[in-house]
Amino acid sequence: MTLTAHTGRDAPTGLPTHAGPATAGAEAGAEAGAGAGVGQWATVSRDRTAPTVRPLTEHWETVRALVRALHERTAAPSPAPPGDAAVFTPDGELPTLDGPLRDLLSAATARVTRLPDHRGTRLHLLDLRGDPRAHPAQPAGALLVVARAVQHVRRTGRRITLLAPSSGNTATTLREAVLRAQRCGLARPDQIRVVALVPACSRHKVADSPLARHPQLRRRNPLVVYHGSEPGAVHELAAAYCRERAHSLRTATGTDLWHVRDPVDHRVADALRAFVEHDALGAADVRGRLHAQAVATGSGLLGHRLGSTLAKPQDAPGSAAPRYLLVQHLRTPALVLHLLTGSFSHEGVPPYVHDRARGVHRQPADGLDPHFPHTAHHPQEVLDPIFFTRAPDTAREVSMLVRTHGGDGIVVSRYECLARYPSVRAMLRPAGVELPADPARLGEWSLVMAMTGVLNAIDRGLVTEPEVVVHGTGSYGRDERAPVPPASARYADSVDELHAVLTRALAPLGRRS
Repeated sequence: MTLTAHTGRDAPTGLPTHAGPATAGAEAGAEAGAGAGVGQWATVSRDRTAPTVRPLTEHWETVRALVRALHERTAAPSPAPPGDAAVFTPDGELPTLDGPLRDLLSAATARVTRLPDHRGTRLHLLDLRGDPRAHPAQPAGALLVVARAVQHVRRTGRRITLLAPSSGNTATTLREAVLRAQRCGLARPDQIRVVALVPACSRHKVADSPLARHPQLRRRNPLVVYHGSEPGAVHELAAAYCRERAHSLRTATGTDLWHVRDPVDHRVADALRAFVEHDALGAADVRGRLHAQAVATGSGLLGHRLGSTLAKPQDAPGSAAPRYLLVQHLRTPALVLHLLTGSFSHEGVPPYVHDRARGVHRQPADGLDPHFPHTAHHPQEVLDPIFFTRAPDTAREVSMLVRTHGGDGIVVSRYECLARYPSVRAMLRPAGVELPADPARLGEWSLVMAMTGVLNAIDRGLVTEPEVVVHGTGSYGRDERAPVPPASARYADSVDELHAVLTRALAPLGRRS
């Protein structure tokens, strides 16, 4: 049995269906093979921008059914012992849609915009960023997490704290979602809290907000900074804390601790991308439609694939399955390496030779690998610290997806992104995306990475599809939003230090631990 995708109709059971430096940039321009000049893009009409939609509210009954089904599918075969707080996860139920919940979910928006063609390939932007002043990245998954927490509080009467290890973006979106839930009257400040754990290298990614400025909210919802040498260890620290201290914390405070690592909510939110795409563009023709995104784990594209199986119209059997282009940077190209070689080993990265005269590194001219940057400032450069995952658990699933349905992977360098920056900025402006004139003022590189990867892949013959959809998951200028001030953050590099922060956050106001 199937579900209709839009809220307000019957909701039977089962899965639903849906009827750097300016000199370097200028110097690299010729190498990038940029195609058309900036001037021709400046006159693109804004009529290419489709209306903004709110997919969570428009497809809420579908979302509820999907979360329930995926939660049941991924839950442990037997329930965890009642006292085992280390594996606590709320059940898969979400609230019914009412006015306050609609206000919460309306922060998640999406739109599809036609971009200028490149070398005969049609380009579209699937803009998922919401309000970039509040969200550095798409907020839909965080809103679903908080909606699930709201339902848990309503059903059990117990308070809940979200422990969220993050590279920075998820921390901001969850903090904003918790604050929004309080403002919408869905929860009191003492009922739902968020403890965000981020590596020091990406602390500046976490946006300032009343959760940092208001003393009581700051104490209840601390931003915790980790100073270890490996950024990805924030996930290991959170997991270790839950194993060692979650039970005692729950007993002492009466608060359930949810280690937010469950992909269910984000996978469902990402599935709605396919619904938005289908409503705006219809089914792809037999030559295929390629979807490109700057990825760390590829979970967003896995979610899109899930949604595409539900959104594909039954009367279009000849349409091709979506294909995917993975875009990564040189520091952590794990998914591209796994796709190309079946391994995370950096032995799969081509050699680079230092050009002392120009201060850059290049692949040898004979046998250039089109999947990797031809020129880079350094073979181990970090383009954006949010992409720190070295061995994602999703790699096998992502590689199978691309190998089965088509697509490819490409790695970009800062040098290439700077070379493309003026062109990318001009291409995105008619779509309502205004990048800073100075790339040094860009605070989030995801969208520029994705665009650079697509243009490079087209120029190098890696893309043969006539149509590409670029998933815009994050982009903002440093002048658009301020980070949480350092003085407002807490610090924890061990389980004991993290326990001290959590104990203080959960203590009744007026008491200090």
